Amino acid sequence: MRRVSFWTFLLSTLVSLGCIRAIYYLESIGAPSQSPFHLIQILGCLLCFPSSAVFLWVSRPEGWNVARVLALFACVASFSWVCFFVYVLVMMAQTGA
Repeated sequence: MRRVSFWTFLLSTLVSLGCIRAIYYLESIGAPSQSPFHLIQILGCLLCFPSSAVFLWVSRPEGWNVARVLALFACVASFSWVCFFVYVLVMMAQTGA
């Protein structure tokens, strides 16, 4: 379980970070649609948060190492990103957009 959660949070983190880079590139060249990358990034963050939390939970007895610090950062960052996404959706719903 520890290995699966480690690789899941690591790969989903890398996918989310790769999508950020791709979105910036597509915006700089004026591409009309970045929606596939936005969707992949949302799915990556939604997968990163629980998998990094599970990894932190199952690796408790090991103490703090680089992998746990990275998992903590990924957990906080992906949770914050998902909260911001929910906030934007609620604000868009209230304004009727």
